[in-house]
Amino acid sequence: MLDNRYQTLLVLVQTKSYTQTARQLFITQPAVSQQIKSLETELNVELVHYERPHLTITPAGQELAAFVQRVQVQAGKVVASLQHPQAQRQLTFSTTLSLSEFLAPQLIRLLQEQADYRQVTCQVTNTQAALTAIDEGTSDFALIEGNFDKTRYDYQIVREEPFVGVIAADQPVTQQSAVSWHDLTAYPLLVREEGSGSREILISLAQAANVTLAEFSQLITVNNPAAIRQLLLRGAGISFVYRSVVADELTSGQLKVLPLPAGHLLHDLDVVYARDSVFAANYQRWAKALG
Repeated sequence: MLDNRYQTLLVLVQTKSYTQTARQLFITQPAVSQQIKSLETELNVELVHYERPHLTITPAGQELAAFVQRVQVQAGKVVASLQHPQAQRQLTFSTTLSLSEFLAPQLIRLLQEQADYRQVTCQVTNTQAALTAIDEGTSDFALIEGNFDKTRYDYQIVREEPFVGVIAADQPVTQQSAVSWHDLTAYPLLVREEGSGSREILISLAQAANVTLAEFSQLITVNNPAAIRQLLLRGAGISFVYRSVVADELTSGQLKVLPLPAGHLLHDLDVVYARDSVFAANYQRWAKALG
């Protein structure tokens, strides 16, 4: 869709090397340099700053490369649908681990009911990997609760989900009408791994109360919401999770929400997809249905 110079720029931004770019594109290194200079002259914008041996991609170069990647991914999807209009439709989406517990299953059931897709693939990963998959076209969209660059991606808010502190119902603290963050530091804290959106939210909540994770009697890091739920049921400590992750256990009375003033918040759950996606209407429709 775009001439070869744009593809050369994209590869150069990915490799940060004229030599590796030339090798990948099967052209000479001077040809790479010539194409980039030609593109800069035509656009009247500096895309690459090179002072031997350091190569720096300018903000304009980064933005243009991201646009080129989006165009290539979207063009590929459209061309494939035009070439094979009768082919069985396929859909791939990514989801963060927390949302794989409740939101992803809801979406899959929605897609089954609509019967628009013969193959649906769900990839459970972290926020950054989900965004990278969108960039590379290996995922059509993603369910994300973590932070992301809202200027780089389009998105639709599904709903605001309560993020709450929970503990086994038989623990003494559940009998109190209110507890403070400092009261909770006497308990072990079950927390997600570094880089998790849930952990980032918890840290922000604690910092607002002038408390650090290091102040808790014990810090237990677990990279799986289901395992955290089982530990909570066994009285292993307290944790902060999306309410939907423990909805059944709260309903049955096995777990209780901690009576912590100003300790809860509502956090956006989003369907995130490539900017200007030709399939944006589908993603927006599904987000509204889930909400």
